[in-house]
Amino acid sequence: MTEQAQAPQTVWDCCGTWADLLITLHAEDLQQHGTRRLTEGETVTLTGLDRHLVELVIAAALHERILRMDLPLAAAAQVPLAAPAEEGVTGTLRRAAYNALTLTPDTEGQPDRALLLREAASPHPDDQTLWQRVRTAALDVVAGVASRTPANFTGPRHPDAAADGPYWERGITIADVLIGVQRRQGFEVLAQVYGEED
Repeated sequence: MTEQAQAPQTVWDCCGTWADLLITLHAEDLQQHGTRRLTEGETVTLTGLDRHLVELVIAAALHERILRMDLPLAAAAQVPLAAPAEEGVTGTLRRAAYNALTLTPDTEGQPDRALLLREAASPHPDDQTLWQRVRTAALDVVAGVASRTPANFTGPRHPDAAADGPYWERGITIADVLIGVQRRQGFEVLAQVYGEED
């Protein structure tokens, strides 16, 4: 009997899934469309040892925004990655990543959460190196994906969103990213089908 992938059942599950997707998209973009290879630091945070920590911080920021916006599970994809007045996930990662991490639910990722909270709260700057590296990588991932994502979602956006502004003024949501991924997958299928009929 094969195991089938289950759809996320809670907002926190969605946040973890979306965080993983954002990291994957960002790493792919840097590797495939960039003019350079991943740096050693990017390799560690996007594909290596620290990836799960970056994923945890992004998930915590997504979760914090969803809670603050009081979005139910059915509307959680409306959470803005970037929005005017720092109201998106990028704003949380810049201003309140530590607080977002403290709001995460009690899960099996607690040792990683405890490690990051301990590092971030340390009074000695050298002890904060891991926290700063992970938080910066999380912000780079979310801002990078948001800046490359067009406004695909036709539903609710931040009230001050400006369609023709920079990505943080467009109120890019996770729904925009998901729609973009679906379209890209559709185009890839079409390219495979029509590519075989040369």
